[in-house]
Amino acid sequence: MRMSRILAALAAATVFQGLRVSDAAAQVPGLYSLPTSDFVWTWGETNLERRRGNADVSIKGNEAQFSCELNAQMRASSTMTPTDYRQIEQDLGSRLDFIYAVSEAMNTLEYNRALEWATLDCKEYKPAEKSPEERATREEEAREKMLRELEKRRERAQRHAE
Repeated sequence: MRMSRILAALAAATVFQGLRVSDAAAQVPGLYSLPTSDFVWTWGETNLERRRGNADVSIKGNEAQFSCELNAQMRASSTMTPTDYRQIEQDLGSRLDFIYAVSEAMNTLEYNRALEWATLDCKEYKPAEKSPEERATREEEAREKMLRELEKRRERAQRHAE
């Protein structure tokens, strides 16, 4: 079987699996859960000093409160082409369940002995701290908006009372 057929089957299975898990996860909380803070997952060669060359697949994605970056290199013996790599990036980049999809895809590529190494580095998104001046300005704007809304309600109530 040609590698492109395997890749197409991998992509289809990954999409199918992701949709099934996402649908079920919406119905059954906790079906699969993500870590609670920053994490790094690796596949294939885990010794960073033994990794050689540039990543064949490099993509950024988001899921839940995480912003992630995947870098992966295929084995030299792999028959995958740059077009196959771009297809993997496109397939994974369009997924709402990015972390799950990457995990499934890398596990499958590793099982098929096509993957040399891969790293998924995910950082938890934390909003920037606002300065006291910014907080005060925002609170003042909210207070003014609330007062305007109250005034509108009073005017409407008076019109209806007349």
